[in-house]
Amino acid sequence: MMIAVFSFLTTHPSRLTTAFAAPAALIDDFEDPASDKVGGRSNTYVMAPSRSLAVKVAEGVHGGAKALMIKYDKKDKGGPYDSGGWCGYYTLVKSGPRYFDATMYQALTFWVKGAAGDENFMIGLADKHWDEVGDSVKSEEIGKYLPVGKLTTEWQKATVPLSAFMLEKKELASI
Repeated sequence: MMIAVFSFLTTHPSRLTTAFAAPAALIDDFEDPASDKVGGRSNTYVMAPSRSLAVKVAEGVHGGAKALMIKYDKKDKGGPYDSGGWCGYYTLVKSGPRYFDATMYQALTFWVKGAAGDENFMIGLADKHWDEVGDSVKSEEIGKYLPVGKLTTEWQKATVPLSAFMLEKKELASI
């Protein structure tokens, strides 16, 4: 079982930011019961036999009072066709039929640490097209976007450029 803890949006928010000093967009705030700030919802997703769980925690956070802890167990074998499963966490950034316009932003940033330091994951973004087919475009593994090149047991700020994804930034649906 791997655990990744995100201080996505506490006092140090998970933001889409830009080099042109556009105001940061706070997407999720784990200290607020209605955590998604753009009108969507957040939760885990799974395909058996993999499993995942997301819980707000108050211990070991990076700034603020709470962080999001995601426990996951991604299986490589079992399930249909013995191909394993997949799992993760998502936040919808569209509200009803209205998509999030991220054209003035350059990157998605968030704080992350692992329980053991060997955890690994990718970020997925979906625009209107990917939303309609129920999938997303994936980044490279998280280490590429961290200062020390891999997930550790210490908090690090991840910066994932939106240019890493081939999608329509004007119509983002989910992270």
